[in-house]
Amino acid sequence: MRSIVRFLMSLAGLATLSLIPAGPGMAQSLKPLRVAIPVIGMNFLPLFVAADKGLFAKEGYDVEIISTSGDGPDVDALIAGSVQFTISTPNRLLTSYEQGKPLLAIMSMANRNAIDCVINKDTAARVGVTESMPLDQKLKALKGLKVAGTRPGAFTYLVLVDYAKRAGLVPQQDLQILGVGGGPGMIAALENGQIDVACGVSPATDLMVKRGKGVMFTYNSIGKDPAYDDFLFELLYVRPDYAKANPDTVKAFSRALIAAIADIRDTPARVQLPLLRKRFTGVEDDMLLEIYDNLKPIFRRDGKVTPESLAKATQFMIDSGAIKSGAPWEAIASYDYLPK
Repeated sequence: MRSIVRFLMSLAGLATLSLIPAGPGMAQSLKPLRVAIPVIGMNFLPLFVAADKGLFAKEGYDVEIISTSGDGPDVDALIAGSVQFTISTPNRLLTSYEQGKPLLAIMSMANRNAIDCVINKDTAARVGVTESMPLDQKLKALKGLKVAGTRPGAFTYLVLVDYAKRAGLVPQQDLQILGVGGGPGMIAALENGQIDVACGVSPATDLMVKRGKGVMFTYNSIGKDPAYDDFLFELLYVRPDYAKANPDTVKAFSRALIAAIADIRDTPARVQLPLLRKRFTGVEDDMLLEIYDNLKPIFRRDGKVTPESLAKATQFMIDSGAIKSGAPWEAIASYDYLPK
């Protein structure tokens, strides 16, 4: 119990972070930037590495990270101009285009849908679900259950809509899909039996299993579902007008993230352990190391939003009913701000 309490406290403390690297007089010369993310998770590790290892500072910026406990408000903050960047899932990239207010995908940070789902252990026993069961059988077992993402319309929520439709189930009729907030709320809801299945990101999902109250239902972060590979999952958003007016800033931010991804891909997990401990207080070292190694392959070295990965994400959004049609790649994506 103490470890989960410390973890939840660390998430609360991470909700708004001003990250100023050490160095005499450095903070005074850095230009402030703000970036929004939906939740605190290991899939945002390149952002934390860029901040903690001084990669943003090297580019001349002091970056404040703001978590919004689910995607939606993070992109709203970008649209409103209260943050300069958002790193989030692609749903709002496509819905905003459909609404005539296009945003711009500058780079892909992760090219696999890394949302994992955990089923309450008692529920799993009742409906006969085991971790090793074929995926199609697991999805059919969702009938009659209460399942949850972070908030209605969020990507975690749409994953559950996708699962329901794959199993021939009608969302909100054959199963109830809820929004219960970020990691802390989701962990509590699953452990208290308020929901049967919770979908989120590491380390929250791993902790649900580690504590003995949950069984891994779908393990997308390690590639268990081929439908979610080479899939535009986590991207760097900007407003097109901001990118046009501030191209050097956008390029610098992208360079720092690309450098962070190289650092993650080339650095052994144990060397990164001090940084991981700092970001995810209360999570055991062995779990941090395992998650780090599991997630390494999802971070794109070149940062390119490929047409193929966008097509997969677009089809996912159409199938889930979130959009009616897609967008031309050139209307919502660009390589102009990536390192040459």
